Amino acid sequence: MVRKISIALLALVGLAVLVVVGFVSMPARAVKLVTDRVDGVALGAVAGRLWKGEADIAYEGRDIGRLGWTLKFPALLAGELAIDWRLSHPDFSMAGTVAQGPGAVSFAATGAVDSSAVNRVLGEYYIALEGVFDIDDFAVRIEGGDVAGTTGQLRWTGGGTVYRVSGRTHDVELPGMVGTLANVDGEPVLEATSADDGARLLHARLDRAGWVHIGVTARLASLAGNPWPGADNDDDVVVTVSERLFEPGIDPQGEHRTRQ
Repeated sequence: MVRKISIALLALVGLAVLVVVGFVSMPARAVKLVTDRVDGVALGAVAGRLWKGEADIAYEGRDIGRLGWTLKFPALLAGELAIDWRLSHPDFSMAGTVAQGPGAVSFAATGAVDSSAVNRVLGEYYIALEGVFDIDDFAVRIEGGDVAGTTGQLRWTGGGTVYRVSGRTHDVELPGMVGTLANVDGEPVLEATSADDGARLLHARLDRAGWVHIGVTARLASLAGNPWPGADNDDDVVVTVSERLFEPGIDPQGEHRTRQ
């Protein structure tokens, strides 16, 4: 009986070793079997192994950069799939971790983004900025489809800003800003203040329905060359712009975006 158990145990160990060896030796290009199923995502120049590799990544034909990844084997012992990642591009550089465990997904990132990358998005709203954005210890955790925690800090060096409102183009110089990200009543909230004197400038909130609400204070309106009449104090939010980024249960892709 003992011999049969020993033989069975050895067989299981041998099978486990074969699986691990097969996984470790599997080429990185095997990851394309997964990414090819994601609309708009394309990988190229894939190198390395499945557990540690790198590839050029593009989304809807736009170059995202060179993505590298490393599987964190110790996390598997705790029943969690975790991957260290890094993303390099001439306009930005970021690194962090993404992990999925029982009932929860977490994402963390730190890095720097040049305004040229940000302006590709802001250009749709007739806004162009100078400077650099630093992302410090950004982290988000999702449990049961809800945001369970959000932390991090976003810094902008400030600089020349060009924007257009009501057919008029404005060219102003804005101070550096510090944005602090937190989870308030289950919703991610960003509070941005002046790096010079700590004055409140901007308030942004992402609600559960997928809408982002951006509130501009009287102080920021004045700095932008549009003093707001009737504001009681500089910290008051005088105008709010809202836009739907995604619908609950639907991937946040451009075709689901609407404006308010």
